[in-house]
Amino acid sequence: MRQALLRLSVNHTKLLGVLAAFTMMLIWSGWIVSSRQGLTTTLSPLDITWMRFVVASLVTLPIALSYHWRTFPVRKACFIALSYGAPYAWLAYLGLIITPSANASVIINGGLPVATSLIAVLFFGARVTKGVILLIGFIFLANILTFMDAELFNRRYFIGVSLLAVATVSLAIYMAAVKAWEVSVKDIMVWVPLINTAVMTPIWLIFSDGLTSFTSLPVNELLFHVIYQGVIVSVVALFLFSFAIRAIGAVASSVLMAFVPSVTAVLALVFNNEVPNSLQWLGIACCSIGLIIYSSWDIFRKKITRPKNR
Repeated sequence: MRQALLRLSVNHTKLLGVLAAFTMMLIWSGWIVSSRQGLTTTLSPLDITWMRFVVASLVTLPIALSYHWRTFPVRKACFIALSYGAPYAWLAYLGLIITPSANASVIINGGLPVATSLIAVLFFGARVTKGVILLIGFIFLANILTFMDAELFNRRYFIGVSLLAVATVSLAIYMAAVKAWEVSVKDIMVWVPLINTAVMTPIWLIFSDGLTSFTSLPVNELLFHVIYQGVIVSVVALFLFSFAIRAIGAVASSVLMAFVPSVTAVLALVFNNEVPNSLQWLGIACCSIGLIIYSSWDIFRKKITRPKNR
């Protein structure tokens, strides 16, 4: 009975982890599209990066006030916070200025399982299943297809791709480290906003135009970006993502996030009038197929290894 209850509890946690990753997928799709739109206004990548962490710090302030700062691991906290913080966000925003939403989504989210798997294996001693290896192959094919558009073959586009690729590696490091070090959700909710606010504020004060970029926006647009970037993306999604990593693992979480490109393409078509070409749609389909293969392989493997009742 005790073992049955334990298995039920584990399965329940995994289900919540999958739901958390799925919700995060929807939020992240909206983040890519809304960021592309926001970067066409007076807001710069530096402005949005600073804003999201300042707002997140204010929202999570009650958690920070009750945090046990005496046991604060400075090096580990800075590593975790910055790998999913200002450097990642700023590089992603710079890349999104150049790269269409569908392409950017395939690069970030399609490449995330590949980067996470490699980092988890090389630095944290993790093992990768054959399902993930198959997925990596499909994701690689998807990325190749999105790059085959002749109109995008120029120096500026490859700079955008490179920026997004570095941001993806940074995010993959964060995911692998959170799982390997078993960092709690509360730790992450405190470390990421506060440390990045402390890092970004002096940089923003020196290199930005101050509050002019914010006051130039209509109030409804400013409130949308404050709430979406600062609360939904930086607090709600951070909580969901961190919970999903602990519940189902870094690699599995990144695999579920690989479905983001198809959702992003639809949202970009509706809200930003970005119409993917046939090769981009094919690349998006490869991401989705890879996800189905991974899920089917995992179920198939469990059925084979499950002992038969005698």
